[in-house]
Amino acid sequence: MGCTSSISSFPFSNFLRCKGGPRRCLDTDSNNHPEQPVFSDKSVRNQVNLWQRQWDANRIYNEYKKRKIREWSSAGYHVGTARDRAGEGTLLGKEDENIAVEPDALERLAKEPVTLKLDRSGRAIKQGEKVDGSMPWSYKTYRGLHSAQAPEGLEDFLGRYSKMDKSVESILGPRALDEFKTNMAVFHGKDEYRVIRTLTWPGGGATGGGPTSIMLIGVLDISTRSSRLASRAVYEVQPSALLVELCKERIGKQLVMPREHKEAVKNYARGFATTNPHRLHGEQHHLDTIHGDSEALNRWTKGEPYAEAVKEFTSQPAGSLPKLLCLGDVRSSTMERIEKEQGNETTVKDLTHSSRAKQLARGILSMATSGHKVILAIMDTDRLGPVSTWLERAGAVLLAAADASDIENNRESLSADSRMGLEERPEAGSPQEARLRASKIAAQARHALQLDGRGPLGFFLNDEALEFLSRRQQRLLRMTRLKDLVHHTTPRKHWETAEELYVVRPGDRIPGPETRLSGQKSLGLRFEYDRLEIPDHYLREAGMEKHSDALWSQLVDRGQALEPTDPMELSWWSSGAIEADIRQDALAAWPDGS
Repeated sequence: MGCTSSISSFPFSNFLRCKGGPRRCLDTDSNNHPEQPVFSDKSVRNQVNLWQRQWDANRIYNEYKKRKIREWSSAGYHVGTARDRAGEGTLLGKEDENIAVEPDALERLAKEPVTLKLDRSGRAIKQGEKVDGSMPWSYKTYRGLHSAQAPEGLEDFLGRYSKMDKSVESILGPRALDEFKTNMAVFHGKDEYRVIRTLTWPGGGATGGGPTSIMLIGVLDISTRSSRLASRAVYEVQPSALLVELCKERIGKQLVMPREHKEAVKNYARGFATTNPHRLHGEQHHLDTIHGDSEALNRWTKGEPYAEAVKEFTSQPAGSLPKLLCLGDVRSSTMERIEKEQGNETTVKDLTHSSRAKQLARGILSMATSGHKVILAIMDTDRLGPVSTWLERAGAVLLAAADASDIENNRESLSADSRMGLEERPEAGSPQEARLRASKIAAQARHALQLDGRGPLGFFLNDEALEFLSRRQQRLLRMTRLKDLVHHTTPRKHWETAEELYVVRPGDRIPGPETRLSGQKSLGLRFEYDRLEIPDHYLREAGMEKHSDALWSQLVDRGQALEPTDPMELSWWSSGAIEADIRQDALAAWPDGS
């Protein structure tokens, strides 16, 4: 479950259902993904010759078929190991291998780019051929080959599919095409709505420290441009405190798993899908190609702006105050539970937006009350408006607003806007009056945002935790080969035991009897129709999925993470008091106190 918008119903669910074909589920935490269709032999003859059966010595071919197979082989179409079963689409290669990548690529480090040998239709790419995914998308080779690489971001996805060849549109049909365009319309222009707002909060002056500058950056978390904006904002503003719209359950995936590994996983998976491991037919290939790209975007690109911002924040030199990172969003598991109980539409309701925005504002103000004067908060564009409203209720004053294009074209300066928030306002009056006014604003903030111990303020990491996570990420980069990162698997058998149905919530699956047998191998993160898997040992090292709680507990035990319920508790911890407490406990553990 992501903490912001996603391509969830995208794009042809109804069409696939009425056609009797498989429907890919794009929920980012689901492992049951129907997969990549490819043309049957009949489709190949009628539309375009993409591949042919294996040359089988036991079969008798007439001269015409022999000549056509030789022509297709010399043209670069993959004909070496294709197999076919009655009523199913053609399968290229073996079921447990990916012929779209070079065999020696599996022995190289996973951080190296995965280069695919097939285009998105399964056609072999000759040496020197250019595969650039030129638009409009067409399966006809005279229009140019189209890359099977996963889209890098929303911009790449829209570039691929916002315009398609008329022949492709005719295959999709009017109903599927209308549904596709409707879903695409949700994202058209959204990346242009990225806004930067700068506020000043005078409440910090109650202790004589002066006002606090708070900058809010709205991003789209599947956008490449948003990733660049988030990283640039941290570099220019140089905050001592950073808030991102993540939670403690997403630390491993976003802050430990390297971006290079995510790209390797999604490109390997897209290459595997071009070989049609599930033997699908005809137009299903075109439909599921779009589904597969949207799933890769939603599962592996999602949240990248936050990861890039934290990476830049970690690399910044230490200032007068220790760095403080706030993961300000509600738990992912909480949002998943709400969606299961009340439906996916709950994520777009105003009540949900307001509640999540209030939680983010609580994290921002708690860092401000603990003494941080330059705070940068990066969140989804849908959350920026409500968060700004909650901060204004808490006494903050909006000083400046800019569009992301103003920053990218150097018409506005992020650092100048941030410095503006540190200036004393003319209405502050004398130092005594300013301090009294700041005290009233601080009390107003505690009341408006309920900063009184009723609930966690967020999940906080100090600079030692950031260094720890960075070292773990670098270790994964240095030691993980591609074959260590992605494994081929056999789809699991789903058992349903009637006696246990009553203990299962809607949407949950019942574990089969074999899960109770001793010696069972721990399952990793499965995707692509349950045919590919990130192994459990990698998930454990990265602190992902079921290991996220263990990683968080480890950080808390080391005094590097905290879930405070009161700003005073946060101030006490960030000043180093908890580290001193841990040392005292360690000394007390020795019998002689030495």
